[in-house]
Amino acid sequence: EANPIGLGDFATKDGYLSCLTTPSVLGIDVSYWQGYIDWQQVKSAGVEFAMIRAAWRGSEEGVLATDDYVYTNYTGAVNAGIKVGAYIFSQAISVEEAIEEANYLLDIIKDWSVEMPVVFDWEYVSATSRTGKVDARTLTDCAKAFCETIAAAGYEPMIYFGVDQSFNGIHLEELTDYKFWLAQYN
Repeated sequence: EANPIGLGDFATKDGYLSCLTTPSVLGIDVSYWQGYIDWQQVKSAGVEFAMIRAAWRGSEEGVLATDDYVYTNYTGAVNAGIKVGAYIFSQAISVEEAIEEANYLLDIIKDWSVEMPVVFDWEYVSATSRTGKVDARTLTDCAKAFCETIAAAGYEPMIYFGVDQSFNGIHLEELTDYKFWLAQYN
């Protein structure tokens, strides 16, 4: 089914993007890159949820790592009354690596109160990175494996992608059992 929501259905208010035709909730995406966050100030600004980067896989050597601020961000958000979800910055090049990433993420959030989705965030880095030659078939299979693993653990899975990737790099029609997080940077 075609997406009934178009670009004209969005507006920016107070620096945040909102959907005008369906209910929307204000949320933020946080990681090590934001540094220390005053979560009470975030709550006062009207933010209702935070998607927290819990882990990442290196694009060159493929090593999994935990985000340096993950526990600080989780504790701060929850103490401020903000709902949380989690994601991994994936650089999986096989189904086995996608499952490994899901399990790594699940280990981090096992004691969390997660009210938002748990997300597979695979992004193209460069042609020379270890993921530079990952094709749409492989990426789709990785996304499915990740989501199946997350769902089997009792969480709601989600798939993150950018506009270009949605047209050229992943078979979204095979992933409609899961929610999508579309990154629209402009």
